[in-house]
Amino acid sequence: MTDVNEWIGDNFAIIILIIALIFAGFTSVLTKADLPETLLVYIVLFNIGIQGIMAGVMHWYRPSADRIAMKIGWQPGSPFQKEVAAADAAFGILGVISFFVRGSFLAATVIGASFMLFLMGIGHVLDIRRNKNLSAYNAGTVVYFDLMLPVAMLGLLALSELGF
Repeated sequence: MTDVNEWIGDNFAIIILIIALIFAGFTSVLTKADLPETLLVYIVLFNIGIQGIMAGVMHWYRPSADRIAMKIGWQPGSPFQKEVAAADAAFGILGVISFFVRGSFLAATVIGASFMLFLMGIGHVLDIRRNKNLSAYNAGTVVYFDLMLPVAMLGLLALSELGF
């Protein structure tokens, strides 16, 4: 069971993305809503909003903060963990609000979260190259997620704004 729990923890972002896609699919079919916007708002709700708030809590409070730091390849107890927690939670709150307040608010949240995630992904890649840090939360699915989700969200935002 520990292996399953560890796999879920290591792939949490992908699991949340699958949930977002399921909700978006049902909503799109049931309401005939615009598919790019529907996909975008559910990804922002789940992967930026809910996941961001959860990440903020997990990065802030011990002992989970220490476990996460070690899985990233960092020393536990760094004050930097609280800064990451604050950024995650702040975007998490914006992600939840974006589900209800669309338009420019959604666009701004997508752009800001995409910028933050993509730069985090670049940070992971640099840490892998410079320090050979292949820790699960530095070189695992998180690096792909941090690099590809922003591209997907910005693409969906563009499609939605163009009326596709």
